[in-house]
Amino acid sequence: MQTIDELIEDAILLVEQNFYFLHAGEFFAKLAKEEELSSKAQDIIICKDEITSYTIHSQFIKVVLQDAYKNPNLGMFEYFIEFSAIRSICMAMVEAIRLEGDFRVFIQNVLGEERFEDFYDILSFIRNVLSHNVHSEIRLSFKDFDGTKRRIFRQRRCPNIIFTFIYSADLPSLALLENSYGFSVHADFEKMNEESLFLDIFSTWELLMICELCFNFVQVYRVQK
Repeated sequence: MQTIDELIEDAILLVEQNFYFLHAGEFFAKLAKEEELSSKAQDIIICKDEITSYTIHSQFIKVVLQDAYKNPNLGMFEYFIEFSAIRSICMAMVEAIRLEGDFRVFIQNVLGEERFEDFYDILSFIRNVLSHNVHSEIRLSFKDFDGTKRRIFRQRRCPNIIFTFIYSADLPSLALLENSYGFSVHADFEKMNEESLFLDIFSTWELLMICELCFNFVQVYRVQK
């Protein structure tokens, strides 16, 4: 059975891996827009054993690459890359800070108790939406926000969350070029309903900044530990 420290390590490693995947994936998505790569598509054989395998067919790869090159403004390639990585980063971060261990204490010390709870609720909400979504518009479902809203009310906290993070003030040990570097996000859980659109609540830029913060938390935690 894994120890708490091992579970935390697994979770924060997943944050790191998906952050790197996000960057590499964005590069390949950009490359597919700029270069005609479909002619390079080839079957990929994944072997189970000496006699059993599965084929990743080039015909499906070609469709994606041709679409990315012919329709560069649609951005379906990076859409799936971004939201897959964002979901995984938020999921792993939630699991890491749920555990009663050093990593949770580190985040609480940086943010303070109330901001820690706000940050946890934001991550949980993002994970819920991107895990359950089946709508191209990423329209909310009741279960995406209801559990978080009830948790906020149980704790007698304000459901209208404004979370701001400025690195020079909040994480000064991380050397950055600009003192003003950071972000602010707003989520009013009391006003959310099943007609709300996820990207009206958090823009892609805000989601990427949240993911970067998760990654940076992990890096500073590793150094301090």
